[in-house]
Amino acid sequence: MSDSPSIAGLVEKKTLQKRVLTQIENIPSLSTVVGEFLELSAKDYFTALDFEKILIKDQALVARLLKVANSSFFGSSRAIHTVHEAVVLIGMDNLKNIVYAVSSSGLLRHQMKAYRYPDAGFWLHSMAVGMTCRALMEGLKNGPLGSEEAFVAGLLHDIGKLIIDDYLDPGAANEEGRFSLESEMDAAGYDHTELGEKILERWRIPANIREALRHHHQPLTDEGFHAGAAVISLADRICNTWSVGTRSLMDLGREIEEEDFEDLLTALQFPPGAFLPLLWELRQKLAHVEDYYVDDE
Repeated sequence: MSDSPSIAGLVEKKTLQKRVLTQIENIPSLSTVVGEFLELSAKDYFTALDFEKILIKDQALVARLLKVANSSFFGSSRAIHTVHEAVVLIGMDNLKNIVYAVSSSGLLRHQMKAYRYPDAGFWLHSMAVGMTCRALMEGLKNGPLGSEEAFVAGLLHDIGKLIIDDYLDPGAANEEGRFSLESEMDAAGYDHTELGEKILERWRIPANIREALRHHHQPLTDEGFHAGAAVISLADRICNTWSVGTRSLMDLGREIEEEDFEDLLTALQFPPGAFLPLLWELRQKLAHVEDYYVDDE
């Protein structure tokens, strides 16, 4: 008896995939500012003024950005009224994080029924993986992605879950509330990496970011090595080890052994002795990731 899929089964899968793909149209897109900022950051040189010119095209984004910039976390001695003041008073790195946070908050704060993320956990995990990807890229001498490309890749690495969640049986999750790629495929006709790639293609996100997202669960294969995907995979594993966004309380005090990530560190040619100091600095940054959370009310 043949194990090959029946014609009826193939037709059913194609019908399911078509229905799933139509839902991409219903996902709110990121602000176009993100795409323009990616283009700007790819240049050899740009100024804060160049960044400001892009941001002011989205006044709703600017309003929300300034709301976060004026929060108690940043501790400015006076109110911040303009993007230029924000750059001067809180710094470019903080401002970039706020831009990504406010651009994705409405999208990634979606409450899921199957994936067991705590309140705002999906957004928090996505932001943390983005920040970790950037930190890893800055620690590499010749990285596969630019630092901001890495951030966006990490931020959106699980975006396909937003759609697949509707097709999963919550009771079929493992003890950690996770699903295998195979179970996602069975339920929705795609796994979240395949669907995520299609979402990013619709948003016209650069191909190198799409490829990194597509292979982040299997960056090392017999067919080849996907360096950008390895960065996401490493960042994801670090954030999962510290339970950032996956549990109600993150555990940044949990020790990470370099040997546990030796496969990816070796493949990425990470500089000897640089990983553990990088983790120490990353802990300081992730301790404040929740402060970038945007309240839309």
